[in-house]
Amino acid sequence: MWNYVKDGYRDFSAYFNTYYNASVAYEAGLKDVLKSKKEYEISVISGASPPVFAIAAADRQNFDLAIQEASKVLQFYPNSEFTEDCLYLIGISYYYEGNTMGGERKFTEAEAAFPKSKRIDQAEMYKGALQINGQQVQQGLSSLSQSRVLARKQKDRKVLSMSADILSAYYLGRGDSLTAASYLDSAGVTSDGDDAAMYYCLEGNLLSAVGRNDSAIHAYQIAWEKARDIRLRFYSRYYLARALRDEHRYYLALDNLKKLRGDDKYFTYFPLVDYQHAEVLNDSGIVSTAVAEFQKIDTVAASSEASTRSTYQLGKIYLYGVGDYQTALKFFQKCASHPAVQGMSAKAQKMASALQEYFIASYKLALSDSLYFAALRSSDSADTAKRTPAAVVDTLYEHAAEARHQLAGFFLFKLEIPDSAVRSYKIVVNDFPKSRVCPSALYTLGEYFYSSGDTVAGDKYLDELIERYPASIYATSAGSLLDKPIRVVVDSSQMVYDKAIKYIDGDSDDSAVACLNLLLSDTRSSILPQTLYTLGWIYENKLERPDSAYVYYHRLVKFYPSSKLSESVTLALTGYEDARQDSVKAEMKVRDSLKTSANKPTLTKGPLEPLLKQGKVLEKPDSTATKIQTLPADTSESKKRLMKK
Repeated sequence: MWNYVKDGYRDFSAYFNTYYNASVAYEAGLKDVLKSKKEYEISVISGASPPVFAIAAADRQNFDLAIQEASKVLQFYPNSEFTEDCLYLIGISYYYEGNTMGGERKFTEAEAAFPKSKRIDQAEMYKGALQINGQQVQQGLSSLSQSRVLARKQKDRKVLSMSADILSAYYLGRGDSLTAASYLDSAGVTSDGDDAAMYYCLEGNLLSAVGRNDSAIHAYQIAWEKARDIRLRFYSRYYLARALRDEHRYYLALDNLKKLRGDDKYFTYFPLVDYQHAEVLNDSGIVSTAVAEFQKIDTVAASSEASTRSTYQLGKIYLYGVGDYQTALKFFQKCASHPAVQGMSAKAQKMASALQEYFIASYKLALSDSLYFAALRSSDSADTAKRTPAAVVDTLYEHAAEARHQLAGFFLFKLEIPDSAVRSYKIVVNDFPKSRVCPSALYTLGEYFYSSGDTVAGDKYLDELIERYPASIYATSAGSLLDKPIRVVVDSSQMVYDKAIKYIDGDSDDSAVACLNLLLSDTRSSILPQTLYTLGWIYENKLERPDSAYVYYHRLVKFYPSSKLSESVTLALTGYEDARQDSVKAEMKVRDSLKTSANKPTLTKGPLEPLLKQGKVLEKPDSTATKIQTLPADTSESKKRLMKK
């Protein structure tokens, strides 16, 4: 009797002094968290992109109070009947607070203190979830598996559904949508009402995203039957219509949308229903009616989710269906200004930027073509004064090829219009075979046809690339793709140039000049611009002969105006020429002043300052510089050198 009274008093004190306060705070926090989590899941189902779920500050305070009061029970009344409840209460509070180590420790204590408890499956489940969060993945998966085995024996549906939900989240985080969907299906089977509807809706969304529309349709149908929340009922049927549309079952899709449109409970969702209706019409080939409906939604429900989706679809229709890029740009820009809908506004902004770049690239192409063909026609003129030099024609040839190559890249990689891209790449290959970008165009065509499954066409372009441009880096990649060895081509010009650079480093400037002059006599050399630049650099900086440097720099700018090396010496040439003109003007003034004198003294012209002091600072030539495509050499200069020899 005394022990009974003593134990009863102990439990009475533990309950009213601590456990009661702990349980009240815990229940309040848990209720709010579960409610918030439901709202979060419905937000995800609706297509929104909410931030990662986190408990509110008030709920955290409730859990902190529960942990504090329950810890007093364990400290002052360790043998009371509330000990087991307090261990679980503290562990679950830690779980929702995200305290991995604290929660795992409490559930381990609960299992050790009460090994025959019916709540062991619950302890294993929470412990497994905490272990996964703490990067102990294998232990966590093992604990969750054990919890499901125990829950099946005890027919604990709550643990079965919650453990399946935890496993689904884990596999979804790894990108395994099918496994995640299977666990959501398991969670739905062991749940009821809105909980089951949420699991099935989420499952349907995952299956629909990977193209398993038949299974998604089944999941949405069950979600519709289970749901009680008005939002879940709407989205389950709305997504059912979408999945039926994706399966080309248009009449069934329209029937489900008609039922939603006819129920006033879904009045706030009518714009979305109308949007899905327009989508069905568009997919079934009634494009003009669909466009009219999209435009109506954009007007009536401006800046809504339905309006954002409608303007994006209008942009796609005008871009890919009509080919009206200007109108497509207008709708993409309008969509980008709307509220963000599952990243759609960001995608619209990306498409708008790509179209703006396209317009710039197409303008450059039109200008390059105009200049090139005009120069090509004038190059055959009988009037030598109007005839365009061959070097200019070749430069414009390169510009025209590069502009078309750039436009083809926009079509293929940014606008995703492969037919137009292939057409542009073929023009580069057929009309500009000697351009720098031709190897790249051949490789891109070969790779595209390979990825499309047309290996015959892919082999054709890759073989042509290897045959015509064996020294290109693209040929090496093509050889790897075709599993063919590439013949190594040794560039003798580069070897001579490297030898000249070594002479420069060794202060053997005359030997370097001799090597580089040999390259000038080789019209097939691939590095003539580099050679001219280096000769000019030697005469300017090493031999201090600016007049000779000017000759080579001037020739570089004249015959290779598109070269980056030409850009680097333009300013220096300008300063040099200005200095020469000043010197000539000064000489003429002196001559004019002494005109009447019998003995006309002449002005001795001193050496000009180095180009480096007047123009852009030039860097020392580098033997590792990128090779530059050559243009026809100056044949008149070549003849003079031959006559001298």
